[in-house]
Amino acid sequence: MKITGVAKYKGDWKKPGDELRKVEDEIGKSLVSAEVAVEIEPLDKDGDGDQELQELRERAKTLGVQNAGRLGEAKLKEGIAEKEAEFKLKELQEKAFELGIADAYEKNAATLAKKIEAAEQK
Repeated sequence: MKITGVAKYKGDWKKPGDELRKVEDEIGKSLVSAEVAVEIEPLDKDGDGDQELQELRERAKTLGVQNAGRLGEAKLKEGIAEKEAEFKLKELQEKAFELGIADAYEKNAATLAKKIEAAEQK
């Protein structure tokens, strides 16, 4: 409900422009009939933004990001990127080990990728 006039709701005075989210049907109807409120669309709980956030949380949980269920979008993306980088580095380390590259577990991903490429060209 969006208040269009001055109204008292649950002991508090509401002014024009205030929004009430959880209003009982009977009270909502009386506010509308008194012409001090209009109905507005409820917040979309299953909107695209929430769906995208939920997908990010699921991906983060799959990758093992700590507290994935409580993080916001930015932190989720950061955590996912870190975990994906860790997995990529592990893959490169394993491949380097298979190719006999020395100190494979002490090098970073970029160095390993170059060493692997050089070893595969031989």
